[in-house]
Amino acid sequence: YVVGHNLIKAHAEVWHLYNETYRAKQGGLISITINSDWAEPRNPHNQEDISAARQFLQFLLGWFAHPIFKTGDYNEVMKTRIRERSLAQGLSQSRLPEFTENEKQRIKGTYDYFGLNHYTTVLTYNLNYPAGVLSYDSDRGVATVTDRSWLNSDSFWLKVTPFGFRKLLRWIKEEYNNPPIYVTENGISERGASDFNDTWRTHYYRSYINEALKAIVLDGVDLRGYTAWTLMDNFEWAVGFDERFGLYHVNFTDPDLPRRPKASARYYSQIINCNGFPHPAAGPH
Repeated sequence: YVVGHNLIKAHAEVWHLYNETYRAKQGGLISITINSDWAEPRNPHNQEDISAARQFLQFLLGWFAHPIFKTGDYNEVMKTRIRERSLAQGLSQSRLPEFTENEKQRIKGTYDYFGLNHYTTVLTYNLNYPAGVLSYDSDRGVATVTDRSWLNSDSFWLKVTPFGFRKLLRWIKEEYNNPPIYVTENGISERGASDFNDTWRTHYYRSYINEALKAIVLDGVDLRGYTAWTLMDNFEWAVGFDERFGLYHVNFTDPDLPRRPKASARYYSQIINCNGFPHPAAGPH
Protein backbone atom coordinates (compact mmCIF):
# COMPACT_ATOMS: atom_id res chain seq x y z
CA TYR A 1 0.00 0.00 0.00
CA VAL A 2 2.91 2.37 0.70
CA VAL A 3 4.38 1.64 -2.74
CA GLY A 4 1.00 2.13 -4.43
CA HIS A 5 0.49 5.34 -2.46
CA ASN A 6 3.80 6.77 -3.67
CA LEU A 7 3.12 5.58 -7.21
CA ILE A 8 -0.18 7.52 -7.34
CA LYS A 9 1.48 10.68 -5.98
CA ALA A 10 4.38 10.34 -8.44
CA HIS A 11 1.95 9.83 -11.32
CA ALA A 12 0.15 13.06 -10.39
CA GLU A 13 3.42 15.04 -10.32
CA VAL A 14 4.45 13.75 -13.75
CA TRP A 15 1.00 14.55 -15.19
CA HIS A 16 1.19 18.12 -13.85
CA LEU A 17 4.76 18.49 -15.13
CA TYR A 18 3.68 17.49 -18.63
CA ASN A 19 0.50 19.54 -18.48
CA GLU A 20 2.26 22.74 -17.42
CA THR A 21 5.57 22.46 -19.27
CA TYR A 22 5.22 20.36 -22.42
CA ARG A 23 1.58 20.02 -23.48
CA ALA A 24 1.21 23.40 -25.19
CA LYS A 25 4.32 22.75 -27.29
CA GLN A 26 3.90 19.03 -27.99
CA GLY A 27 0.12 18.52 -27.92
CA GLY A 28 0.50 15.07 -26.39
CA LEU A 29 -1.67 12.97 -24.11
CA ILE A 30 -0.48 11.54 -20.80
CA SER A 31 -2.18 9.14 -18.41
CA ILE A 32 -1.89 5.82 -16.58
CA THR A 33 -2.60 2.22 -17.59
CA ILE A 34 -4.26 -0.09 -15.06
CA ASN A 35 -4.43 -3.87 -15.41
CA SER A 36 -7.72 -5.47 -14.42
CA ASP A 37 -9.69 -8.68 -14.81
CA TRP A 38 -13.48 -8.57 -14.80
CA ALA A 39 -15.17 -10.17 -11.78
CA GLU A 40 -18.50 -11.99 -11.78
CA PRO A 41 -20.18 -13.33 -8.62
CA ARG A 42 -19.80 -17.11 -8.42
CA ASN A 43 -23.52 -17.28 -7.64
CA PRO A 44 -25.34 -14.26 -9.16
CA HIS A 45 -28.21 -14.78 -6.67
CA ASN A 46 -25.96 -14.71 -3.59
CA GLN A 47 -25.49 -11.22 -2.12
CA GLU A 48 -22.14 -12.14 -0.54
CA ASP A 49 -20.78 -13.23 -3.93
CA ILE A 50 -22.08 -10.03 -5.53
CA SER A 51 -20.29 -8.00 -2.83
CA ALA A 52 -17.14 -10.06 -3.39
CA ALA A 53 -17.13 -9.12 -7.09
CA ARG A 54 -17.38 -5.44 -6.15
CA GLN A 55 -14.57 -5.79 -3.59
CA PHE A 56 -12.38 -7.55 -6.16
CA LEU A 57 -12.78 -4.71 -8.68
CA GLN A 58 -12.33 -1.92 -6.13
CA PHE A 59 -9.17 -3.54 -4.73
CA LEU A 60 -7.71 -4.13 -8.22
CA LEU A 61 -8.78 -1.48 -10.72
CA GLY A 62 -10.32 0.90 -8.18
CA TRP A 63 -7.15 1.05 -6.06
CA PHE A 64 -5.54 3.35 -8.64
CA ALA A 65 -8.52 4.50 -10.70
CA HIS A 66 -10.65 5.94 -7.88
CA PRO A 67 -8.05 8.52 -6.73
CA ILE A 68 -7.02 9.54 -10.26
CA PHE A 69 -10.33 9.39 -12.14
CA LYS A 70 -12.78 10.18 -9.38
CA THR A 71 -12.08 11.85 -6.02
CA GLY A 72 -8.35 12.11 -5.39
CA ASP A 73 -8.79 9.55 -2.60
CA TYR A 74 -9.15 5.78 -2.21
CA ASN A 75 -12.55 4.13 -2.61
CA GLU A 76 -14.65 3.44 0.49
CA VAL A 77 -14.49 -0.35 0.05
CA MET A 78 -10.70 -0.34 0.46
CA LYS A 79 -10.62 2.31 3.19
CA THR A 80 -13.26 0.56 5.32
CA ARG A 81 -11.99 -3.02 4.98
CA ILE A 82 -8.30 -2.22 5.52
CA ARG A 83 -9.05 0.07 8.49
CA GLU A 84 -11.28 -2.53 10.16
CA ARG A 85 -8.76 -5.33 9.72
CA SER A 86 -5.87 -3.09 10.86
CA LEU A 87 -7.70 -2.18 14.08
CA ALA A 88 -8.64 -5.83 14.68
CA GLN A 89 -4.91 -6.63 14.43
CA GLY A 90 -4.18 -4.23 17.28
CA LEU A 91 -2.83 -1.40 15.16
CA SER A 92 -3.73 2.19 16.04
CA GLN A 93 -4.44 3.19 12.42
CA SER A 94 -5.10 1.73 8.99
CA ARG A 95 -2.27 0.10 7.03
CA LEU A 96 -3.61 2.01 4.02
CA PRO A 97 -1.88 5.42 4.03
CA GLU A 98 -3.96 8.60 3.84
CA PHE A 99 -3.63 11.43 1.36
CA THR A 100 -3.60 14.99 2.66
CA GLU A 101 -6.30 17.34 1.35
CA ASN A 102 -3.67 19.05 -0.82
CA GLU A 103 -2.56 15.70 -2.24
CA LYS A 104 -6.16 14.76 -3.06
CA GLN A 105 -6.58 17.97 -5.05
CA ARG A 106 -3.24 17.34 -6.74
CA ILE A 107 -4.18 13.76 -7.74
CA LYS A 108 -7.81 14.18 -8.81
CA GLY A 109 -8.21 14.43 -12.59
CA THR A 110 -4.60 13.67 -13.55
CA TYR A 111 -5.52 11.81 -16.72
CA ASP A 112 -6.16 12.42 -20.41
CA TYR A 113 -7.56 8.92 -21.03
CA PHE A 114 -8.05 5.60 -19.22
CA GLY A 115 -5.35 3.07 -20.18
CA LEU A 116 -6.55 -0.52 -19.68
CA ASN A 117 -4.78 -3.87 -19.81
CA HIS A 118 -7.31 -6.71 -19.83
CA TYR A 119 -7.16 -10.45 -20.48
CA THR A 120 -9.67 -12.51 -18.53
CA THR A 121 -12.56 -12.89 -16.06
CA VAL A 122 -12.85 -14.58 -12.65
CA LEU A 123 -15.76 -15.78 -10.51
CA THR A 124 -15.67 -14.41 -6.96
CA TYR A 125 -16.95 -15.43 -3.54
CA ASN A 126 -16.47 -14.19 0.00
CA LEU A 127 -13.55 -15.60 2.01
CA ASN A 128 -12.97 -14.49 5.60
CA TYR A 129 -9.31 -14.77 6.59
CA PRO A 130 -8.26 -15.00 10.25
CA ALA A 131 -7.70 -11.56 11.81
CA GLY A 132 -3.94 -12.17 12.21
CA VAL A 133 -3.28 -12.62 8.48
CA LEU A 134 -1.77 -9.40 7.08
CA SER A 135 -1.98 -9.39 3.29
CA TYR A 136 -3.64 -7.82 0.30
CA ASP A 137 -5.71 -11.00 -0.20
CA SER A 138 -6.92 -11.09 3.40
CA ASP A 139 -7.82 -7.39 3.29
CA ARG A 140 -9.79 -7.95 0.10
CA GLY A 141 -11.54 -11.01 1.52
CA VAL A 142 -12.27 -12.54 -1.86
CA ALA A 143 -11.49 -15.93 -3.39
CA THR A 144 -11.67 -16.60 -7.13
CA VAL A 145 -12.48 -19.59 -9.30
CA THR A 146 -13.11 -20.09 -13.01
CA ASP A 147 -15.84 -21.88 -14.94
CA ARG A 148 -14.76 -25.28 -16.26
CA SER A 149 -16.51 -24.54 -19.56
CA TRP A 150 -14.22 -21.57 -20.29
CA LEU A 151 -11.51 -22.22 -22.86
CA ASN A 152 -7.96 -22.42 -21.51
CA SER A 153 -4.84 -20.62 -22.65
CA ASP A 154 -1.28 -21.70 -21.86
CA SER A 155 -1.18 -19.29 -18.89
CA PHE A 156 -2.84 -20.82 -15.83
CA TRP A 157 -4.55 -17.51 -14.98
CA LEU A 158 -5.93 -16.71 -18.44
CA LYS A 159 -9.30 -18.16 -19.50
CA VAL A 160 -11.02 -17.06 -22.70
CA THR A 161 -13.92 -14.91 -21.47
CA PRO A 162 -14.75 -12.24 -24.06
CA PHE A 163 -18.06 -11.27 -22.39
CA GLY A 164 -16.09 -9.85 -19.43
CA PHE A 165 -14.27 -7.38 -21.69
CA ARG A 166 -17.49 -5.60 -22.67
CA LYS A 167 -18.72 -5.63 -19.07
CA LEU A 168 -15.48 -4.13 -17.77
CA LEU A 169 -15.47 -1.39 -20.42
CA ARG A 170 -19.08 -0.53 -19.53
CA TRP A 171 -18.25 -0.55 -15.81
CA ILE A 172 -15.37 1.91 -16.36
CA LYS A 173 -17.72 4.15 -18.33
CA GLU A 174 -20.32 4.16 -15.55
CA GLU A 175 -17.91 4.27 -12.59
CA TYR A 176 -15.54 6.97 -13.88
CA ASN A 177 -17.84 9.29 -15.86
CA ASN A 178 -17.19 7.95 -19.36
CA PRO A 179 -13.47 8.69 -19.84
CA PRO A 180 -11.80 8.11 -23.23
CA ILE A 181 -10.36 4.56 -23.06
CA TYR A 182 -7.33 3.08 -24.79
CA VAL A 183 -6.90 -0.68 -24.42
CA THR A 184 -3.13 -0.99 -24.09
CA GLU A 185 -2.89 -4.80 -23.77
CA ASN A 186 -5.09 -7.77 -24.70
CA GLY A 187 -4.03 -11.20 -25.90
CA ILE A 188 -3.51 -14.92 -25.31
CA SER A 189 -0.55 -17.26 -24.77
CA GLU A 190 0.83 -20.57 -25.97
CA ARG A 191 3.62 -22.82 -24.69
CA GLY A 192 6.15 -25.09 -26.32
CA ALA A 193 6.79 -25.43 -30.05
CA SER A 194 4.79 -22.79 -31.85
CA ASP A 195 1.80 -23.81 -33.93
CA PHE A 196 1.78 -21.27 -36.75
CA ASN A 197 -1.86 -22.05 -37.48
CA ASP A 198 -2.91 -20.51 -34.15
CA THR A 199 -6.67 -20.69 -34.63
CA TRP A 200 -7.31 -20.18 -30.89
CA ARG A 201 -5.53 -16.79 -30.99
CA THR A 202 -7.56 -15.72 -34.02
CA HIS A 203 -10.69 -16.79 -32.13
CA TYR A 204 -9.56 -14.84 -29.05
CA TYR A 205 -8.94 -11.60 -30.95
CA ARG A 206 -12.11 -11.89 -33.04
CA SER A 207 -14.23 -12.52 -29.93
CA TYR A 208 -12.65 -9.83 -27.73
CA ILE A 209 -12.56 -7.15 -30.44
CA ASN A 210 -16.22 -7.92 -31.20
CA GLU A 211 -17.08 -7.32 -27.53
CA ALA A 212 -15.18 -4.02 -27.69
CA LEU A 213 -17.27 -3.11 -30.74
CA LYS A 214 -20.46 -3.92 -28.79
CA ALA A 215 -19.24 -1.71 -25.94
CA ILE A 216 -18.86 1.21 -28.38
CA VAL A 217 -22.00 0.74 -30.47
CA LEU A 218 -24.45 -0.64 -27.91
CA ASP A 219 -23.14 0.73 -24.59
CA GLY A 220 -21.78 4.13 -25.68
CA VAL A 221 -18.29 3.48 -24.29
CA ASP A 222 -15.76 6.08 -25.48
CA LEU A 223 -13.17 3.55 -26.67
CA ARG A 224 -10.54 5.35 -28.77
CA GLY A 225 -7.94 2.65 -29.39
CA TYR A 226 -7.06 -1.02 -29.01
CA THR A 227 -3.62 -2.65 -28.88
CA ALA A 228 -2.91 -6.38 -29.09
CA TRP A 229 -0.37 -7.96 -26.74
CA THR A 230 1.93 -8.59 -28.41
CA LEU A 231 3.46 -8.01 -31.83
CA MET A 232 6.29 -10.50 -31.18
CA ASP A 233 7.00 -13.29 -28.71
CA ASN A 234 9.00 -11.80 -25.86
CA PHE A 235 10.24 -12.20 -22.30
CA GLU A 236 7.13 -12.66 -20.13
CA TRP A 237 8.00 -11.78 -16.53
CA ALA A 238 8.52 -14.81 -14.28
CA VAL A 239 7.80 -17.35 -17.04
CA GLY A 240 10.56 -16.02 -19.31
CA PHE A 241 10.28 -17.24 -22.91
CA ASP A 242 8.04 -20.23 -22.07
CA GLU A 243 4.72 -18.46 -22.67
CA ARG A 244 4.36 -16.83 -26.08
CA PHE A 245 1.79 -14.08 -26.70
CA GLY A 246 3.10 -12.88 -30.05
CA LEU A 247 1.36 -12.47 -33.39
CA TYR A 248 4.88 -13.14 -34.73
CA HIS A 249 6.93 -16.16 -33.64
CA VAL A 250 10.49 -15.39 -32.55
CA ASN A 251 13.12 -18.14 -32.69
CA PHE A 252 15.09 -17.44 -29.51
CA THR A 253 17.66 -20.18 -30.21
CA ASP A 254 18.84 -18.45 -33.41
CA PRO A 255 21.24 -15.52 -32.78
CA ASP A 256 19.46 -13.55 -35.55
CA LEU A 257 16.12 -13.95 -33.68
CA PRO A 258 14.13 -14.45 -36.92
CA ARG A 259 10.45 -13.47 -36.84
CA ARG A 260 7.72 -15.38 -38.62
CA PRO A 261 4.03 -14.41 -38.75
CA LYS A 262 1.44 -16.75 -37.26
CA ALA A 263 -1.99 -17.10 -38.87
CA SER A 264 -3.40 -14.69 -36.28
CA ALA A 265 -1.07 -11.94 -37.58
CA ARG A 266 -2.68 -12.14 -41.01
CA TYR A 267 -6.17 -12.09 -39.49
CA TYR A 268 -5.36 -9.14 -37.22
CA SER A 269 -3.81 -7.19 -40.11
CA GLN A 270 -7.03 -7.72 -42.09
CA ILE A 271 -9.07 -6.20 -39.27
CA ILE A 272 -6.70 -3.21 -39.15
CA ASN A 273 -6.63 -2.83 -42.94
CA CYS A 274 -10.44 -2.97 -43.26
CA ASN A 275 -11.16 -1.22 -39.96
CA GLY A 276 -13.65 -4.03 -39.47
CA PHE A 277 -14.21 -7.77 -39.60
CA PRO A 278 -13.73 -9.66 -42.88
CA HIS A 279 -17.10 -10.61 -44.38
CA PRO A 280 -17.77 -14.35 -43.83
CA ALA A 281 -18.53 -14.89 -47.53
CA ALA A 282 -17.03 -11.95 -49.41
CA GLY A 283 -13.78 -11.80 -47.46
CA PRO A 284 -11.90 -8.61 -46.55
CA HIS A 285 -13.55 -5.17 -46.88
